[in-house]
Amino acid sequence: MIQYQDKKVTAKVKAKHEISDYLMELFYTPEKYIADFDNLTIKEQEEVLKHISLFEDRIHKLLGVKFKEIHSARNFIKSIWPNS
Repeated sequence: MIQYQDKKVTAKVKAKHEISDYLMELFYTPEKYIADFDNLTIKEQEEVLKHISLFEDRIHKLLGVKFKEIHSARNFIKSIWPNS
């Protein structure tokens, strides 16, 4: 049985939400995934993060990932449909 956040889901739903989680983690901890992030100037870091955010938004729309509630950048609830 495939689960995501304690809900039974299809493989497709699991995959799209795992990709979504990875993208959000890239935005919140870029130094973990971008080798030279700490060597960039503050302005360069901001520019890179801006573009990551834009791509993240586009990919969420492409995957069909929706958010039921967003309280803050790290406090949100995704809408999880078992077969979507």
